[in-house]
Amino acid sequence: MFKKLNVNAQAQSQVQVKPLIEYLKEQNALLDEIGRLLTQENRALTSRDAEKISALTERKAQLMVTLQGNDQKIKLHPDAARLKTDYTQHVRVLRMKLAECKRRNEVNGKLIRLCQASCRRLTSMLMGVRDRMTQSLTYTDKGGMNARQLQRVNISA
Repeated sequence: MFKKLNVNAQAQSQVQVKPLIEYLKEQNALLDEIGRLLTQENRALTSRDAEKISALTERKAQLMVTLQGNDQKIKLHPDAARLKTDYTQHVRVLRMKLAECKRRNEVNGKLIRLCQASCRRLTSMLMGVRDRMTQSLTYTDKGGMNARQLQRVNISA
């Protein structure tokens, strides 16, 4: 009635381990794409293009998840020991690219913090103007608002 399955044979046929060099090439391509995204993100931040920033941030997050997933595959790869012998140059290049991406991401993060501080200062300034303007408002006998001139204080000694 039930067919007996060889679970190990099925699992092995579904799990295909690529050669280590293929994962290294994928990491290289991902880091190149992240680098391009960071450049675009910097331009979008400079021009304050909120829609573009949002899309780039989402794409960057996806690429980072893929990069981390590949990193785990490389660590668990049967030939991982060859990273320290046969593939040292590839690893060195990947580390340099990763360090550059981290540096550029930090620059973009600083730019974001500067933009946020600028927005907070602008908000504070606008709230101050609003508060000064509302001090000169009065209400009519019907409950409507009536703006009058800002009162100047005259002091005589």
